[in-house]
Formats: sequence, C-alpha cells, structure tokens
Amino acid sequence: FQLWDFLASWTIAEHCTPLMLAHHTLAAFVSWSGLRYQYLHYYAVYFLGLSEFSSIFLVFVDLAKFFPPQPDTVYNLVVQICAPCFAIAFYTYRVVLWWRVSFRLFLDSRHVLQNGTAQRLRPGKVYVIYLFLVSNVLLGFLQIYWAVQIGQAVADAL
Repeated sequence: FQLWDFLASWTIAEHCTPLMLAHHTLAAFVSWSGLRYQYLHYYAVYFLGLSEFSSIFLVFVDLAKFFPPQPDTVYNLVVQICAPCFAIAFYTYRVVLWWRVSFRLFLDSRHVLQNGTAQRLRPGKVYVIYLFLVSNVLLGFLQIYWAVQIGQAVADAL
C-alpha cells in the first residue's frame, strides 16, 4: 500500500512533497523490514493497519476536491460526514493511540534487547529494532505535524 501511495504521490502535486514522500518511504521500509526480518508483527496490526483507518474517510474528502459534490446529493452528504470523521479518526488513531502504542513498543523493545531475546531469536538483526524505533518516532512527529494542520483547517472552517 505504501509503495503504491509513494508512486501515486509523484502524480499529484499536493502529495508530491518531501514530507509525504518521506512518510511513504519510511512506512514502506518498516513494512518491508517487518516482513523480511520477522519483527514486530504484533505491532504491525496497529501501525500498518489500524492507524490507516482515518484514510478511509480521507479518500472521500480528497475525492471531493477533484470531483466537487453537488448540493442535496448523497455524495455531498457522504463528504460532509466523512470530513469530521476523518479529523476525529486521525486524532484518535494517529496522535493519541499512536503514542500510547509506541510507548508499549519501546518498553517491549527494551525488554527483549536487555534480556538477550532479540539477539537469540534474530542473531545479527538486532539493529532492525533500533531502525523501527527511530522510524516510529519520526512518523509519530509527522502525525503531530499533520494533526496541527488538520486542526487549523477545522478552525478555518468554523
């Protein structure tokens, strides 16, 4: 999915920004690394699945930018419902829960690194955990940056 988004972003001016491309690159790297090195599958459910939930609503909000809805249509109603749902889902999954789950990820990572489990189960691949942790922090701050932008857009709309 992230690889597709990365490629598609090159064709959409507002998505072809260094931040968006970095986001897709990091997310694709984490996805590939998790599969390649068999790490963090438990956390992949959240970071590669649930955190994307807000994107379902964003699809309709973005679609309305290219195909504006006509007043008093079902499509217009869907867009009007999806806009606040996106903001709520984004803040819930990509800001509040992101950091809560990340905290648990850091605790679990520290535990397996300190007790030697990581080295025993994935000899020579412990560095992957550190790459995940750095990527997690970078992506987390990116979520906060976007949350501020969403908040400004909501304030402007009110």
